[in-house]
Amino acid sequence: MTEMHTDLPKTINEALKILAYNDYFWANPSMIGNTAVIKPHPKDQQTVRSLAESQYAWTEKQARLALVILKRYLTKFQAHGMDIKKLLDNPVYDEDFRVISFDKVIEKYTDEDNVDKIEMRFPYNKKVIQLIRCMKDKRGLPGMYALYDGEKKKWTFLHSDVTAYYLTLIAVRYDFKFMDDRLLNDYDEIKKEITGHRKPTASLVGGEVVLNDAPVTLQEYWDANLKDRPALHQLDSLKNFGIKSNGLDVPAQNIVAKKIAHNNNPILWIDSKTFAKHEVVKGLIELDCFPLLMPVSGDIHMEEDVRNCWDWLNVFKSHNIDILNDCSWGFDIKEPMYKKDIDKFSDQKHWLVDNQKPEEFFQNLYELHQMSKQFKLISDNTKVIFVRNRIPRALIKSKVKPKASLVAIGGGHYSTGTDNLKRLLENLPKKLYYSDYQPSSLDWHDRVIVKL
Repeated sequence: MTEMHTDLPKTINEALKILAYNDYFWANPSMIGNTAVIKPHPKDQQTVRSLAESQYAWTEKQARLALVILKRYLTKFQAHGMDIKKLLDNPVYDEDFRVISFDKVIEKYTDEDNVDKIEMRFPYNKKVIQLIRCMKDKRGLPGMYALYDGEKKKWTFLHSDVTAYYLTLIAVRYDFKFMDDRLLNDYDEIKKEITGHRKPTASLVGGEVVLNDAPVTLQEYWDANLKDRPALHQLDSLKNFGIKSNGLDVPAQNIVAKKIAHNNNPILWIDSKTFAKHEVVKGLIELDCFPLLMPVSGDIHMEEDVRNCWDWLNVFKSHNIDILNDCSWGFDIKEPMYKKDIDKFSDQKHWLVDNQKPEEFFQNLYELHQMSKQFKLISDNTKVIFVRNRIPRALIKSKVKPKASLVAIGGGHYSTGTDNLKRLLENLPKKLYYSDYQPSSLDWHDRVIVKL
């Protein structure tokens, strides 16, 4: 049986220093036999050293972290003759906790789960809060990356290159107190990496679009997915990587295709007074924009909407797109019925058509109703998917990824329904509007809708 030491540490600080500076606590378990019940966590040693070498009294948060780590390694202490359980049950510290009295403080720390975080505490400052929210929104931080505690008036962020870099900039600009050099050191390292990378550009070499100064991951994706595509498709894809196509001139058979491909903006308005529907579909085919999402605004039941819908279907048909087998409907169009043929109290599931409307309009609307009820399947052969206010279940199940959206039915000014559908449309490589006047950009978070 292992002899117990009599010179046990009297404080948590002493115990932590023993843990920090004795290598046998961190040895590989296979090297020290069955006594190593706990496998050391590689991140713990760095945290323990940082706490042990602190030049200041611990804060309450640091003391709590030290206690958690020591409890985690209690078995190792006991295996080497030091039973510190009584100390851990009734912790004693070298000094009183340091109380941070600064108005504005920023600190990098490691929590009890070995997760690096950044904490900012400051009195209400509208500009600082705006900058923090701007970082969250513009840099695409996932949910829960930044949390605000209103009672303690503090922000807590998961540590990452993005948060370390931008929060350090904010803290320096607004005279925050840095608790130590860890965050500033991170900032210096990240800045070196940023300045070491040039922004990627593109050039035209031998009729092929070639990337310059591209990160390895982008170049690998390009080689795997775009290197063998036509130059026009390569040029058109540059906007999705934030690479400008200025100065590159790639020929195209269709004027709409050429204008879309050479435009750096993925959200474009096509003036219906300038370009016919046939030209638009020709351009989409040349750019390989299918499967295509067609969001529909409102219910299709007015004469103009019905005529417009059939115009598009006939254009698709003229370009060898089967409007029955290659088109899918993600919503139902109500069955039309003349007012004279239905009881006025049971019309909720029908569109009541004025008795004076032409028979052709009625039949066209009825056929749209039939198609919307019957043709919902989405497969790899689907070319056009009509949606209204939600993502069709068939689209989710199919795993098919639309390549563009064309807002043209229902006025060409579309406000999405559910948040999921809106996110789907926003994340498509291209969003196209087709109408007789330029739509508002409010639906796209003030991203400008550029005229083609």
